[in-house]
Amino acid sequence: MARRTRRWLISSTVGFGASLALAGRAGSNSGVQLPQWGETGGTTDLQAGPLGLNPASDPGQIPTAVRIPDANVDAEIELQQIVDGQMLNPSGPWVVAWYEQTARAGEVGNCVGSGHVDYYTVGEAVFWEIADLQEGAEIEMFGSGGATYVYAVEYVRRLDILSITPEELNSPEIVGRTDYPALTLVTCGGEFNGDVYLSRDIIRGRLVSVRGADGSSSDTASDTSLDDVGAFAVETEATVNTDGVNLRSEATTSSDVVTQLNNGTAVTIIGGPDEADGFTWWQIELEDGTTGWIAQDFLTP
Repeated sequence: MARRTRRWLISSTVGFGASLALAGRAGSNSGVQLPQWGETGGTTDLQAGPLGLNPASDPGQIPTAVRIPDANVDAEIELQQIVDGQMLNPSGPWVVAWYEQTARAGEVGNCVGSGHVDYYTVGEAVFWEIADLQEGAEIEMFGSGGATYVYAVEYVRRLDILSITPEELNSPEIVGRTDYPALTLVTCGGEFNGDVYLSRDIIRGRLVSVRGADGSSSDTASDTSLDDVGAFAVETEATVNTDGVNLRSEATTSSDVVTQLNNGTAVTIIGGPDEADGFTWWQIELEDGTTGWIAQDFLTP
């Protein structure tokens, strides 16, 4: 991605808070009510859509710092809010904001943060180089309980805030709910019109490992493949192993949610496997006859 030219006259994330919808974390009790999308005084002043709900399994930890070696990022994380449907800007050029209504570090769901790309009177800010990250680059999120959550970059995308639709924004690929521990970092990019940046750069990461406070390390089980289906097979029984798991209409994280299943739910595998979005999927049937697709990570044979 081409390096942006320096624009130091304003805080880089002006208008950012009003331009994106967010997926909230399960059990969130923030009291924030996000209105439906609509224009509020101008074509760049969009309000965010309703909060989504992420599955609740590992509660994760509140993120306190982030380090991205390939982008020269080593910053503290501050708690920020979504107020009247708008994501508040980070308070300064060198701090990264994490939104309390989104997933925590390591939690199943979409952990969303933002940072300035440049800043008034300062110049280059904390996320100046983040849009140049390549697939596989590591992002370390440090949790309040001492754990370090390591995410690998899956993609970097640039969004035109004047043309993107609410449906696109609320998709799992941007800031919508996800069925796996995801990290989404956002900053400004693209053309600067003398007042605001007209695009947003989206950096998506997937959790690949967790290091404990005692130095122990473990790989996550989020990456499965058709070569690793183990004891799973059609016409066998399985049990859901996590609370709040989405049962989907198709084998993809972007399909409709049929219902949510809790730990201990008995299911019968009736189809699959299929592979999409980094998951191995099985079609299952519940005792009441409801059918749908579920990621193998959330099943125990």
